[in-house]
Amino acid sequence: MEKVGYFCTFTPKELIRAAGFLPVRVLARNDSVSLANTHIQSYCCSQVRGSLERMLNGELRFQGVVFTRSCDSLMRLADIWDRNSEMKVFSMEFPTKIDHRAKEFLIEEFYSLKETLENWSGREIDEKNLSESIRIYSELENLLKKLFEIEPDYHLILNAETETPEEVIRLLRLRFEEIRSKKERKKDDTIKKALVTGSVCPIPEVMELIRDTGFRIIDDLCTGSRFFTTFTKKKIPDTMDELMDFLAEKYLKKAPCPTKNYPEDGRFKYLIEKAEDVDAVIFLLLKFCEPHFFDYPQLKEKFEEMGKKTLLIELEFPISTEQLRTRLEAFYEMLEE
Repeated sequence: MEKVGYFCTFTPKELIRAAGFLPVRVLARNDSVSLANTHIQSYCCSQVRGSLERMLNGELRFQGVVFTRSCDSLMRLADIWDRNSEMKVFSMEFPTKIDHRAKEFLIEEFYSLKETLENWSGREIDEKNLSESIRIYSELENLLKKLFEIEPDYHLILNAETETPEEVIRLLRLRFEEIRSKKERKKDDTIKKALVTGSVCPIPEVMELIRDTGFRIIDDLCTGSRFFTTFTKKKIPDTMDELMDFLAEKYLKKAPCPTKNYPEDGRFKYLIEKAEDVDAVIFLLLKFCEPHFFDYPQLKEKFEEMGKKTLLIELEFPISTEQLRTRLEAFYEMLEE
């Protein structure tokens, strides 16, 4: 199966799959960057520079790449990608202001993407293959949600973003069988809970460090629960217009992202609710990630008003894991004082 790359969780994977492609999220590696520095500023985040590095060194092989409007750096990466690769490029606008007018606009963008994908594949996206694509990704997302409520698995979430949904569903079912086969453990109320909120973290070892420090993770990451969390409950419809309406509502009602403007401080309310029962909040932010850093001062203040201890970790690849371990252990010890 040929692959189509995408960057943002607000990209409709269902349309890409319905066109006969495997949607593969483009993520940086935990490596230093050299080739990309000749094309993009050093003050762009590691996700943007690292993804460009992978393309320039020939690691990525895609029929095309879909860029979805989010941050400025990512949108400019679309232009650089188009000029420096043979891959087809499509830039999809996603509403920045999430209000009553957003759905109509987004449906039009989805139809434009549908037409583009059909041209790339030579295959029509009809009601049957689109509804099946929606169904299988809904199953995948529901299973991931259940797993993350038990214990987040950041290797599996990376699999979900880069492999066929059928394979990841198989792995998830095996994981649930393993969980059921274990002896029931008593709930340990002494374990400290931390809301980990932030941008892209495609390095599972970082999350394992947080867990190994002693925290139970409550997730709000772009490469974590924001990948699969949506607040629409509608059944999958039948006609193409209804299916497009379904997808638009699903993506507009995803877990809120700082690149969007939500009514009544929707993102802040969402995070405050998630933080009610935690002991601490860890901000895991990519260095130079402007949308997340714009939110950081106010969120930090609100969490501290709730009595939560906060820690800011700025990530830039490659990561010094030992330095990170030391900071996390010191933070955990402070909570126990």
